[in-house]
Amino acid sequence: MKEETVTLLRPSASGSDAYGDPVVATVTRIDITGCDVAPRMSAEPTERGREGVVTGWDVYAPAGATVLFTDGIEIRGITCRILGEIADWGTPGVVISAVRAVG
Repeated sequence: MKEETVTLLRPSASGSDAYGDPVVATVTRIDITGCDVAPRMSAEPTERGREGVVTGWDVYAPAGATVLFTDGIEIRGITCRILGEIADWGTPGVVISAVRAVG
């Protein structure tokens, strides 16, 4: 596989809104080099009146990459959200599952 750079998008809160949810003030961009990126899935809703697509990737990042499930991730210029916890395999590295839904 071709080694790529992905970018984590780590939000920083500056307080909370009326519902107690954090209000994002800034987003820090953190590059992770030496990653392998593999397409994971693609699905299209079949419900009437829905025209969308869900696409996923697995990112195999080097050991020591600090990734939080609250981070966003930019893969090949596409902003995605991270699904669940990060799979930390120790010395071999970490696996990040990401998804983007449009429509």
